[in-house]
Amino acid sequence: MAVFGFAPFHIWGLTLVSLTLLFLRLVGVSRWDRPGRAGFWTGLLFGLGWFSASCFWIASAFIERGPEFIPMIPPLVGGLAVLLSLFWGVAGAMTARQAGLRRKGLVFMAAFTLAELARGHVLSGFPWNMAAYAFEPGGAMSQSSSLFGVYGLTMVMYGLAALIGMVVLTRNWRPVVTALGALTLMASFGSVRLSNAVQDVHPGVVLRLVAVPFRQSEKINPETSLGIVNAYLGVSVEPGIEAVTHLVWPEGAVNGFATEDEALLRYMGQQLAQRTDTPPVWLMNSLRREIGPDRDGTPKTRYYNSAVAITFDTDGIPAIAGSNDKKKLVPFGEFIPGGELVENIGARLVSTAIASISPAPEKRVSEFPGLPPISPQICYEVIFPGLTPNGSLQAQAILNQSNDAWFGGTIGPAQHAAIARYRAIEEGMPLIRSAANGVSGVFDSYGRAERVLTGKRVGQLDTVLPVSIGQTVEMTRVNAVLALLNLGLLLLSITGMLGPKGRLNST
Repeated sequence: MAVFGFAPFHIWGLTLVSLTLLFLRLVGVSRWDRPGRAGFWTGLLFGLGWFSASCFWIASAFIERGPEFIPMIPPLVGGLAVLLSLFWGVAGAMTARQAGLRRKGLVFMAAFTLAELARGHVLSGFPWNMAAYAFEPGGAMSQSSSLFGVYGLTMVMYGLAALIGMVVLTRNWRPVVTALGALTLMASFGSVRLSNAVQDVHPGVVLRLVAVPFRQSEKINPETSLGIVNAYLGVSVEPGIEAVTHLVWPEGAVNGFATEDEALLRYMGQQLAQRTDTPPVWLMNSLRREIGPDRDGTPKTRYYNSAVAITFDTDGIPAIAGSNDKKKLVPFGEFIPGGELVENIGARLVSTAIASISPAPEKRVSEFPGLPPISPQICYEVIFPGLTPNGSLQAQAILNQSNDAWFGGTIGPAQHAAIARYRAIEEGMPLIRSAANGVSGVFDSYGRAERVLTGKRVGQLDTVLPVSIGQTVEMTRVNAVLALLNLGLLLLSITGMLGPKGRLNST
């Protein structure tokens, strides 16, 4: 039931009710002989349902890759759900062991918020479908994430669930007044923020996003992949291209080392030169290889997944103007966790046939021609709050090129788009999103877009680039404060300094 709170449904009340039922269950098992064990299994099984029902679409990637990959679904997809649920099991055990309803409520909020922070960072992290994502991005309720991020908004959801649970158990209506007050305050803040939204755009920037629907199994098939690339080329140069300054293709539009495909680059240059005297900058995605010394000094070839900017002169001659490598890689999709030890027992990569891709040493802000400083976050990277660098060169926009064709017609692409839009709200900067078979569009600093491409039909979208309104707060610091706050609540409870009524003991 909780999954209907996430994209594409966003019935957030169902998610809140589900979390309330979880709290009530944990209160109930706290009366058992072994409340810690009962709470652990309650949290783990609830989490197993949550992650299985909301992340089942990951199995589509293995199906698209081919029949030999289907046996990997139970251990990897099922194992992921179990691994994520373990965090919830620990939080459930902590909650069930507490004495007093108010203390249970505080520990429920603190323990599950810490569980979400942990699963977003431990073992590279997978912060997918946190409770905050039940609020549709771009709406009034989502705007509070500009103040305390999705982890803070998730903490609010757990706090609200605990308050509603207290009303159910005590018939005391004061907690529900607190809950309604919090919801009203969030809605009011969001409404005021949206009513005062900045509408300015970067002058002289016109983006063209391109959509061509395809199945990933067709894309990795040499007999059909060329037709898909040709379809992208045809849509890219349709009338109106003379006014476009930047042509944006998604990840997956071209296989492999696109920047080394001289025939492709030359052909695109010729097509653009025939239609406009000012060819646009082509933002695409490509694998990149680099040869450097290994630890023992021997030459080693490393591969990187990169966002690339390509320029053309008036004759259509291409040149690589910049690139930005991916740092957060997909386990078993782009690299094998455990390295050669796991590879030797037969584990294979799902999304690429080459050796494991290497992560970028750090995320960088790029200065692609004709654009303000931009933070490329390739596919999966955009789900991580606070990944946008905060250095001397400040990003003014996020570029998210993604290949959602791996997940077919499931709810996965809609969830990915909704999560990406929250990065725009948190960072206070527009999001340029180009997703193969997913939701593409340019979203403003509030997570909104006038028009989007759904990826279900061939098409293109010409649009402007809104200006950045700047961060309200730095998300990495906010997340650190949230971690310390909730850890403090847990320590006070565990040490007995937090009384059953949720107050500090006088001793």
